[in-house]
Amino acid sequence: MLSEPENAGARHPALRKYRDTFLLSGFSGATVALVLDPARPFVRKASNRREGNASLKEQALRQQELAKLVAGCASMPDVLDIGECDGLLYFDMPFIPSRDAVNFLSHGTFDGIIEFAERLERLLERLASSPPVGDHPLPPSKGLVVDKLAQIRERTSAQFAAALAPLQSAVELMDDLVPGGHPTAAHGDLTFENILVDRTGGLWLIDTIPSPFDHYWIDWSKIFQECEGLWHAHRGRPLARGVTWWLRQRMLGVATRLAPEYVSRHYILLGLTFARILPYAKTDADRAFVAKRVAECGQAALEPMQAR
Repeated sequence: MLSEPENAGARHPALRKYRDTFLLSGFSGATVALVLDPARPFVRKASNRREGNASLKEQALRQQELAKLVAGCASMPDVLDIGECDGLLYFDMPFIPSRDAVNFLSHGTFDGIIEFAERLERLLERLASSPPVGDHPLPPSKGLVVDKLAQIRERTSAQFAAALAPLQSAVELMDDLVPGGHPTAAHGDLTFENILVDRTGGLWLIDTIPSPFDHYWIDWSKIFQECEGLWHAHRGRPLARGVTWWLRQRMLGVATRLAPEYVSRHYILLGLTFARILPYAKTDADRAFVAKRVAECGQAALEPMQAR
């Protein structure tokens, strides 16, 4: 999403030489800007700290590999260049004329929304049947979820211990996270802001990141973060509830068709997805909203387990 136009280069070494830039908003730990170069507008993503260089480079390489897997279902911007400026790594991508999914869904016709859902379904089917990206995939497991929740608790100085408690209890009571535990391809951060829709209705995916484990169920949880958890609405970009609920019901049906076991892990995964935001939440409003969602999902996951 575009922020107000400004000279972002005045604040980041990798953008300093460009006069006209638009900062792009988001929860990324990097600086992202649209550079209005007269010869070729492009998007530059730059690390804010040298310690973040390795993860940003990994993201660029991951983007290139994932693009090959999803070809025919969705596209991802090419990586045009990778470089450093004052010791801070950056990579460049072409500017894709498009709208993010929040904007598209708020203005689209219902036929357009149905087509969007169908394209999203084909994308998730492709991820479900594709091998993981990277040399060292993490098979989905209960242990990795336990470790991630413990890490979140530690990174937030146990500030959200009460909100996390029901989710942690539900995880302890579950058996395997995913039957068989085989890793698959995953985008890692498939929010509505990271799904772009071009003029033909085609999907473009941006901002892929590593997940606590490599499995497409983590991408379902990100989609449900939007159409059930209403993350976009909290961010000041509400959609009609009829649209989000229709998407929620349709996507849950598809997820269950692909893997009937998914529904029993739905709220554990959705709670984990919201919990992952807690260390990065910057305002009291963000922290309160996310903590409430984590507690709600944890309770929804825990109740049927306790009733067994």
